[in-house]
Amino acid sequence: MKCAVSDFDRTLYVNGAVSERNIEAVKQWQRKGNLFFIATGRNLASIKEQLGFFDLEPDGLILNNGAAIMDKEGKLLLCRIIEKKTALKILRFLHELNEDGSGVSMTDKKINVLSSSGTTTQKACDGVCRIDQIEGLESILQIHRRNKDEAYIRRLCKVINERFDQVSAFANVWNADIVAKGVDKAAAVHWILNRRPDIDEVRVMGDSANDAGMIREFHGVAPVWASAEVRQTAAGVLNDAAELLEDSCPSAVCFEFRKN
Repeated sequence: MKCAVSDFDRTLYVNGAVSERNIEAVKQWQRKGNLFFIATGRNLASIKEQLGFFDLEPDGLILNNGAAIMDKEGKLLLCRIIEKKTALKILRFLHELNEDGSGVSMTDKKINVLSSSGTTTQKACDGVCRIDQIEGLESILQIHRRNKDEAYIRRLCKVINERFDQVSAFANVWNADIVAKGVDKAAAVHWILNRRPDIDEVRVMGDSANDAGMIREFHGVAPVWASAEVRQTAAGVLNDAAELLEDSCPSAVCFEFRKN
């Protein structure tokens, strides 16, 4: 059995839509008996909202950059949270930086932590809280920070990684995604493969820094519009996600990888 894992934003979901070509390619792939997973930095509510607009039913979801994995029925298979003391330290540190505000994805919801002026760059979600209320936040999968200065996001992730050794921060275009150390999309794919011995080939695709580890680990591919850093990491560059699912696509053979 083959398994394909695609990033969502700017890989499968491009310019505000999943193309008919990509939708049909995924369906055809699944009709052949193969598995299709989406790997995203989004939380469950956010990705379900987007998928609701398109006729797509992935076989599983890798959420919050690998902090959670769900099957197609919505059952939580894996959950790796940030240690609470560390998460609260990071939130307080971020609060002192500027007025961006933070997002906090938990196992059951997402809450926005407002800046000192009551603002946030995060999209509306399940609720808001002030920085003096964060002690009530539990089971934190991921901390989000958003700023339209991509260079700033890269610098912020570097600072977080240097300052807090219990987490990993990934620059995802305008988003800084902060998860527990050891959590990433590559680790999530490994987790799936270790529990599905019937999978003998895996194909992965992504466009951003938070996809680089997955691409590197599984000889994955990137879309032509991916950052130069990601394209240099990739084994190939494709025009769209549909090409990932074609028989001629360059891909790693999972069985050969797992034997080593």
